[in-house]
Amino acid sequence: MTAASTRSAWEALERQQQGGPVQLRWPEDLGTVVLAIDSEKGGVGKSSLAGGLVAVMAAAGHDVLAVDLDPRATLTAELDAATPEGDAGLPGVNDLLYEDQNIDPGELPELRGLAEQAVRPAGPQWGEQVQVLAAERALAHRESDLTTPNLEHRLALSLEGFKKRFRLVVIDLPPRAGGKLVGAGLLAATHVLFPGTLDEDGLIGVQDARKTAQRIARAHPATLRPVGVLRNIIEPRTRLAELSDQRFVDGFDDVLDVVVPKRIVRREARTACVPITTATTRDAQDLTNAYTLVLNAIAEVR
Repeated sequence: MTAASTRSAWEALERQQQGGPVQLRWPEDLGTVVLAIDSEKGGVGKSSLAGGLVAVMAAAGHDVLAVDLDPRATLTAELDAATPEGDAGLPGVNDLLYEDQNIDPGELPELRGLAEQAVRPAGPQWGEQVQVLAAERALAHRESDLTTPNLEHRLALSLEGFKKRFRLVVIDLPPRAGGKLVGAGLLAATHVLFPGTLDEDGLIGVQDARKTAQRIARAHPATLRPVGVLRNIIEPRTRLAELSDQRFVDGFDDVLDVVVPKRIVRREARTACVPITTATTRDAQDLTNAYTLVLNAIAEVR
């Protein structure tokens, strides 16, 4: 889509708010989509977006796997899948990316498909369709891990075979410039989406994330498909916001004609660890429609 044909964020939002609920279009022949959500700036709503997409897919009856690669574990907490305090034995995504050098290699488990042993269910409010590869603080150590071989390829290998059980796998990447965790997520993904808020941080986060994804795609050209740039957490229209919006439209040739508005009900749902699809207000419907339109845009990228 060209800059001339891309609506402003507020024009797109007004169009989205017309009519009733948006229908999810997820073709049966699509196969498993592994979506990485990537920005190299924090505070742009990556985890919130991930939770919204998971909620809409699950509400439509589809099996979804959420992979939290952010050591802050924000998505893990929202999905009510955090390790109970004092329970250190519950596995998570860190166990897939780490290899203990004190264990004889012959005694290590086969890595392909190992994610099945680390997955856990989301909280009861999310239903049986949602499974989680949970994050924890120890995951931050993987960025400086010099001993685990092929660390950046381990997530992709651990998902082999197992991911076929799901229609959608959502990977929430940390807001880090490149790094091993970002590399692991992008190497495991089939698609990548770049959310950005309408400010300088949002713009820089998208710019830098796209460069990292392009480097990954150059090395693995058949595996990673960019979905586009998503204007996220859209606030009321101001002159400054209009200027930022125009910079997005002028600076990127793949800005989606879909936006996700800022709504307080989204924060309330995250705090309560419940899907946004369980709320019945107009604001909640605005968000559900937005997440559905994002999923429909993803489904069109083959």
